[in-house]
Amino acid sequence: MNQAIDYCFRRIPVPERPQKPRARGLTMMIDWGLPLGLQKDCLEAQGLYVDEAKIAASIPRVMPKTYLKKKIDTYKADGIFAFPGGLFTELAIAQGNYELFLKDAKEAGFSGIEVSDNLLKIDPRKKKAAISKAVKEFGLTVMGEVGRKEGSMTKEELIADVENCLDAGASMVLLEAHELFHGDIRQEVLDELTKKIPLERIMFELPVVVLPDVTKAYKVKVLFWMIKQFGTDVNLANVEWDEIYFTEITRIGACGTTSHSQGAYRLAGIESSEE
Repeated sequence: MNQAIDYCFRRIPVPERPQKPRARGLTMMIDWGLPLGLQKDCLEAQGLYVDEAKIAASIPRVMPKTYLKKKIDTYKADGIFAFPGGLFTELAIAQGNYELFLKDAKEAGFSGIEVSDNLLKIDPRKKKAAISKAVKEFGLTVMGEVGRKEGSMTKEELIADVENCLDAGASMVLLEAHELFHGDIRQEVLDELTKKIPLERIMFELPVVVLPDVTKAYKVKVLFWMIKQFGTDVNLANVEWDEIYFTEITRIGACGTTSHSQGAYRLAGIESSEE
């Protein structure tokens, strides 16, 4: 917790977290077009726990320019890196409008974008070129994304794609939740991936409930598992605005589970009965 901020219940210790700007343990909030007033209220309440914000899908295209700029500026004022969703990037690439998209992203005030291939089947060399162009020619920070909505990649393909994004200049790679957490958790893929790629270069997407067969309960199950598996400082994406506090107390093991071995409950001597 940030020592410069005063909290109630200071005499009840919980594990400390680095303050912003953080290099690890990042939380990315997904923004489905939050009204500006709600966004400001949200950040006033819990902005200290939000590191990045994705304005999802093609929402930046249907939002009035002045309003979009205000939203981006509001995130920047709170030290939050905001970027448009990768599906919108894919649309621009498919249309042959990628360079125009990059120019518009800069003009809108975005300092970065996401490059994905959820729906668009793109050759790895073209994906690498798209990332490189955004970084080198436009000075944008790129979040690469790996994985498809239908979850069809082999372990080898997924790891090669992550390496391709990083080689192209992506600052971090988002991992599509459907590839790793749809139904059974693909433990063997995660084990191999994290042997080869530093955890600080990876951000794991949590499942979003707008997709078929994804429930809130399943999303929470994945959240608990991720923190048990990788610890407090795992990078997490697709956290809804009303899940920020819940995610933070889960990170420090002060939520409704004792599975986190370095969490508050376990440190207080409450033993885990969970697998």
